[in-house]
Amino acid sequence: SEPLRINLYGLLALTCFSFPLISESVGGEAQGIVGTVGSIFAGLGGVALFVNECKKRIKQLNRFEKELDCLDLKLRLPMNVLSDMAFTDAASLQTLQKTSSPPRILVVCAPGDKMKDSLQKLNILGRRLKQSSTFVVPIPTDGSTREDWNIPARLPWLAEAKDLGSWLQYFDGLSEGKSSEALSSFRWFGLNTNGRSFGSGIGDAPEWLELMGQYLRPTVSLAENDRNFRGAIDDEGEEVLKVQAQFYENLIQGNLQGMQEVFGDSTESTQVTNVITNGGRIDKWESCLEEEARPAGMKISGCDAILISKDEAYTTCVEFPTNAIPEGMTATLLAVQQWKKNSDTNNWQLVLHQTIPWTSETR
Repeated sequence: SEPLRINLYGLLALTCFSFPLISESVGGEAQGIVGTVGSIFAGLGGVALFVNECKKRIKQLNRFEKELDCLDLKLRLPMNVLSDMAFTDAASLQTLQKTSSPPRILVVCAPGDKMKDSLQKLNILGRRLKQSSTFVVPIPTDGSTREDWNIPARLPWLAEAKDLGSWLQYFDGLSEGKSSEALSSFRWFGLNTNGRSFGSGIGDAPEWLELMGQYLRPTVSLAENDRNFRGAIDDEGEEVLKVQAQFYENLIQGNLQGMQEVFGDSTESTQVTNVITNGGRIDKWESCLEEEARPAGMKISGCDAILISKDEAYTTCVEFPTNAIPEGMTATLLAVQQWKKNSDTNNWQLVLHQTIPWTSETR
């Protein structure tokens, strides 16, 4: 532990510095120049280690203090869609932590334009946030509302802050010493079911899919027969789900012609262009669909679709691969696909497919 290391390194430094003075009493003869210089250098090393551990401990204690401070902040969780009330009564984070099924909390603080962008991206993963017992608390810095963010009035994963001023004051305390530009940028932090911080940041929003895989894994059982859910508001959502099903059928069976019909221009995706810019490459479908490369026998379930605009949509699902999995073990992947409507053919085409390990965990 850090306290033990602090004491050991402090004792090491003290021993090394005092050794030239007590060597004659302990060993019967005084230390020479070489021994004295060696003891001093060893002592300096002990001091460096001591100071480094002290800094780590101070940082950890500051984090503990900030975690305890935020537990007094209050929020309202969303009610069931069939309820007349949109939210529950206000409760502190400390109260929620003491419930039989404490949730994870993801808090985002940003001006309206950045809040809108982040919440729309999180809405794509809305069903997965619910499956991971995660609630998102938006803290706008400019007084913007849900209407400004262009998201549905009621979402099962979107909570509401109580006493917004207290939340803003808490974020300002977290950002103490930062520039005014940083204070007006995107800020966030997340708490696990124990009320401990699992991450925070300032400047740019994190990659939400990576965050799901690392810290927001499902708390419910994922099954191969989980029903599909259409999050879109019209029949276009069903059409996107059909194209998603075609994509997986082509992928599993190795249908190159079918895949070329479904797949669009991947360079339209910023994630793909960033990889290429940084020296990455794009493998051809001919190699991806080879017998040893494709996920033969894989099953998917729990598909859903979200329409961003009339020509852009996202789908998600849970993949159950069977190849390259040791006998007796199961693995699940969370997959997200981005779709664009081809203006010439009026068909939905895939421009981005991402997956990340996403396995159920027990509380």
